[in-house]
Amino acid sequence: MVKPQRIGHLIIGVRNIERSKAFYHGILGLDVTVELQEPRMMLFASDSRDHHEIGCLELGENAEPQKPGQIGLNHIAFRMAGEKELIAAYKQLRAANVPVACTVDHGLTHSIYLNDPDGYTIEIYTDQPVSLTAIKDDPSLVMGMDKLEFAPESPALIDMMRKFGVEITKVATQVHAPTAHDVGSASD
Repeated sequence: MVKPQRIGHLIIGVRNIERSKAFYHGILGLDVTVELQEPRMMLFASDSRDHHEIGCLELGENAEPQKPGQIGLNHIAFRMAGEKELIAAYKQLRAANVPVACTVDHGLTHSIYLNDPDGYTIEIYTDQPVSLTAIKDDPSLVMGMDKLEFAPESPALIDMMRKFGVEITKVATQVHAPTAHDVGSASD
């Protein structure tokens, strides 16, 4: 069994690399670590731990967007250091007139969702102190739907999900708790 340490990075196709730079560097504050002219591409990182966490490959203005209900990338998430930083990020997004798709208290995270210039859904979140045992006992802790208290004017998660063609009628009722086999050695 292959056991990666963690996800290292992802590359997304974009229409215009300069618009993507304005968003990922100018709005989210990621550092540009590499800029290529051929193929037209930029790599971004949030700290010096990695050479990049996300890359943008320019496909041109006529590139087709992912359609609601289509298989593909659902969203890209960036973790903040804590609640104070999440609230500050929300205020900065609002001050920069960046539309917030929704905010949500998922239970295990407090999250802000927005879209990049190509329509990719971006989540900015902070973890909450919820244990796997608590989630097993109350699966609703995985998919809470309440708005964050500091952002009552933002749309709700249900509104955002409808844009993807997903109607939410109930919260998950079963959670897979790791078993001895899941956490076993890579030689299993």
